[in-house]
Amino acid sequence: MSVLPDFESAEFAPALKAIRKQLQLSRTALAAQVGLSTAAIQRYEAQDGSNIKPSRDAYERLCKVLAELLQHSSTPAATLPRPAPQVLPAVAATAVRSEPVLAPGILLADATLEQLIARAKSMGAKKVTIEF
Repeated sequence: MSVLPDFESAEFAPALKAIRKQLQLSRTALAAQVGLSTAAIQRYEAQDGSNIKPSRDAYERLCKVLAELLQHSSTPAATLPRPAPQVLPAVAATAVRSEPVLAPGILLADATLEQLIARAKSMGAKKVTIEF
């Protein structure tokens, strides 16, 4: 069972926002833990014309991170907007990443241009412009 409704569902945006607020996370804090931008989280949660749907990869990472946070949270499951998350293997330490990450093990500051472009396209970018 997933923590969030399917990302194609109309219930995805309000559920993501409700769980993030229940966990008392800012968009920036959630984005850092998932490896996304704050703007991406904001647009995933938007319920107007500016909203976007996450890629399958981003959706799965969101679900995984939120499930881990909910598992370690003191928030009673009854107050959550969705059923209790699936039980994941225990994590030794859930560290909050202080630096933005492109992919597991790759800091954004250490990424190559090719990795940055591939990441942008995987998140739905149609065009990538790089200025120096």
